[in-house]
Amino acid sequence: MHYEQLIETILYHNKKYYDESAPEISDARYDELYDLLLETEKKQGWIAVNSPSITVGGSAGKVKHPVKLYSLRKVYNSNEIDSEMDVETPKIDGTNLTLIYINGKLHMALTRGDGEFGDDVTHLALEINNIPKTLLGHDFQTFIITGECVTNNNVENFRNYVSGALGLKYASEFKTRNIKFIAHDVLNYSLDYKTRMDIAKFEGFNTVLEEKITDKYPQDGKVFRVNNWHRCKELGYTSKYPRFSVALKPRETLTTTTILKDVLWEIGRTGTVNPVGLVEPVILDDANISRVTLHNMKFIEDHNLGLGDIIELERAGGVIPKMLRVIQHAAHNQKITKNHAEIAIGGETYFNGPRLYVKNPEEHGTVKLLYYFIKTMGIKGLGPASIEKLGLTHPVDLYSEQPWHLLGANGTKVQQEIERSKTKPYRVVLASLGIEGVGKSTAERIVAKIPMFGRLREIEYESIPNIGPVTKEKILAWLDINEDWVLTLPLQLKEEISTVEDKPTRKICISGKLPGMQKNDLGETLEQFGFLLVESVTKDLYALITMDMESTKAIKARNYGIKVINFLEHKEVILLGMI
Repeated sequence: MHYEQLIETILYHNKKYYDESAPEISDARYDELYDLLLETEKKQGWIAVNSPSITVGGSAGKVKHPVKLYSLRKVYNSNEIDSEMDVETPKIDGTNLTLIYINGKLHMALTRGDGEFGDDVTHLALEINNIPKTLLGHDFQTFIITGECVTNNNVENFRNYVSGALGLKYASEFKTRNIKFIAHDVLNYSLDYKTRMDIAKFEGFNTVLEEKITDKYPQDGKVFRVNNWHRCKELGYTSKYPRFSVALKPRETLTTTTILKDVLWEIGRTGTVNPVGLVEPVILDDANISRVTLHNMKFIEDHNLGLGDIIELERAGGVIPKMLRVIQHAAHNQKITKNHAEIAIGGETYFNGPRLYVKNPEEHGTVKLLYYFIKTMGIKGLGPASIEKLGLTHPVDLYSEQPWHLLGANGTKVQQEIERSKTKPYRVVLASLGIEGVGKSTAERIVAKIPMFGRLREIEYESIPNIGPVTKEKILAWLDINEDWVLTLPLQLKEEISTVEDKPTRKICISGKLPGMQKNDLGETLEQFGFLLVESVTKDLYALITMDMESTKAIKARNYGIKVINFLEHKEVILLGMI
């Protein structure tokens, strides 16, 4: 029974028990189904919005949005707006909230999260005065509306204040934030945009089409969209954005100020030593900024830049913002010098124009990275002498045309090794890139959560065991300098990750004959779910599967506190590995 079927089954029996007073299964069987639901949700790490495990006021963890939320493509010039986009609305500088109504009643409120999964904040949304708790319409079996939360309180950092409110635990504290909701779309109705907004207004929501409402709150641009639903359907989506809507950002919103806290130094492909500043986190252009490029060493010297300085940032649609100027030097700041770079990379540097370069690349620069890459990827036959003979300086060189024949017979073997490296799993590739703090074990932990190099920047928001904020910042700073060349490599940059929890130490013993199935066949099935089949009952056994609940093995297992599972009664669950 897969997850969706499990939900439908439990909802059916809930209705039979609570609404019709005509239960069809025993309480014990219901408890088994419900426990299976909880275990399934724990394994997959998210909960469906209609799951019976969710209760209003509780913390459900990550909940899957019933309709995916896309980001808007940003443009910075009105010439980039398509003439078909005939509806203009303000882009309110609040924080997103999605409301789900079932049979006319507020069922759940979800934060945006990553657009696919959000946090359940229903207990807080119930305290937002201008959100209707019930709908007037009688045909809304499911009604999904999304919009921006704002506040009527006078605060310095509007967005952070509102976003922080949705992170509060207690509704009593949330009330003091004076949060309001302004709808900007109804997600599950095949109607023109303005018609959807008319429905939202009829149901009692404030909408982005009401200027008297929206003008009271901070805005950071305009949204332009196609009104006609059929045309929107034709245009569709990219992997990130809808093609029928854009956000126009005014230039003056693309700068902000913050404090420079530290500098990381990264060696680029050509031996350049690149400074990346770590700053006090600040919201800029819809992004949470914690890093800024400092251009080059000459730029740092020209601005007499030091730690603790208040600096101005600019972000014009790029991945990483740039420093524009120093607003105020710290009273006792630590000036950033060439010496800081040399200490960080462990070697001497020299100026070539405005940039610093490593002086001994064979020891401290890209050649050192090349040696590390070859060793970690397990490419045999390519030692220091061969590298020097061919003039190789960087991992990229291995996958471009080279005079391998200069290595004689060994050249052919090296080429075969390089071809073989193209099939190495992504976790090995990630460990080989020379990112500080990312060895084999750390790479495995990262890949288990983020199985694609193109999404590695998501590490900023992911919680991964034993990977703290310092390591995350180093990874992000490394990406700012090195991401482009990695994407050119003909290597495995993504990995299929099993959704089954990896528990190879969960030992299973199968005892006695099973109706219609051989023990070995069942064992092979369970091994696909991470179980290990053993012959005897020991204290570290996870479970015993049997037909004879009073056999010697069953009694011994119970004495050890090991669960004993009746194969016939729980066959469906066992074959799905959900035991």
